[in-house]
Amino acid sequence: MPLEVLLLYNEPVLPADDPDWAAEVGVLDSVATVSEALASQGHRVAKLGVGPAVDELFDTLSQISQPDVVFNLFEGLGGVGRGEAEIAGLVELLGFALTGSPAACLALVRDKARTKWLLAGAGLPTPQFVLVQESQAIDEHKLRKLVAGGPVIVKPAHEDASLGVGPESIVTDWGALARRIEFVRGRYGPVLVERFIVGREFNAAVVALPEPEYLPLAEIEFTGPGTKGWQIVTYDAKWAPGSVDDRATPAHCPARVDSATAARIGRLAVAAFRLTGCRDYARVDLRMDAEGQVFILEVNGNPDIGPAAGFAPALGVAGIRYEEFVDRVVQNAFSGRGAKRGTCGQVEFE
Repeated sequence: MPLEVLLLYNEPVLPADDPDWAAEVGVLDSVATVSEALASQGHRVAKLGVGPAVDELFDTLSQISQPDVVFNLFEGLGGVGRGEAEIAGLVELLGFALTGSPAACLALVRDKARTKWLLAGAGLPTPQFVLVQESQAIDEHKLRKLVAGGPVIVKPAHEDASLGVGPESIVTDWGALARRIEFVRGRYGPVLVERFIVGREFNAAVVALPEPEYLPLAEIEFTGPGTKGWQIVTYDAKWAPGSVDDRATPAHCPARVDSATAARIGRLAVAAFRLTGCRDYARVDLRMDAEGQVFILEVNGNPDIGPAAGFAPALGVAGIRYEEFVDRVVQNAFSGRGAKRGTCGQVEFE
């Protein structure tokens, strides 16, 4: 059934010389691709970019009558995740049918430490970690004990898209750890110091239209220079096409694993999807050590579904056309979540 769909996204605001510019501006590729896919299925599409003046969003949404569904591509303000859950919550409170994960889920999975505590409490494997708050004194005893047990990775506790992750993120001694913590929390706030799992890395895409199922598994095949087993997906690997890190981290889908291993990883991904309250689609990142033990690193609600991301290839390997996926997302949202109806409109549908 043709629908009127409002594409909601974050308007890029960072200057081109900002180190996080590429991650922020990447949302525009998703907007263009999703818009084309929706139009190809007969849907009428309008676009609404959200900037720092979020009060304007409230004024606009409170007066819109047309959209049957709001397709949520909003990733945060100013190149970081600030506002992602809150904007979704505002849209929900105004009564619109919203695609993707609900506000409560987005708030949870954006908080990496809280998500990991939940995973561990449910018996799902996740690496040992220490949370370092932005303004609190460092618990040197806990951190020294953690790094004494092997390499750790230091990353922002409330961000995704590999923000703040580079070659210096993996450390093996106290001095390097203390320096990296100060760098990360000086730019991004709270810090997650996590046991680094030496081994293979996988991305598991999950769709729930309506019931959760995992798509063919993808593996990051580390082929570039560096110590074997220590490779990571850095910011440049994701956002600097043609860079050394990008060339060193090709993704292969389906992953070169036996069917039993793929199923085991897929079941973990679906369990994490359900536990954290994801909806419609998500991506779960995992690593497997030399003994074959799998650890959940992160749960990504509303992951990047643009043409350069890994979600689209997983759909293709599963035999699901991208246009079909996008159509199913909006149909699922419309049929299951209702729609906002007002008295006047301020957006135009193409």
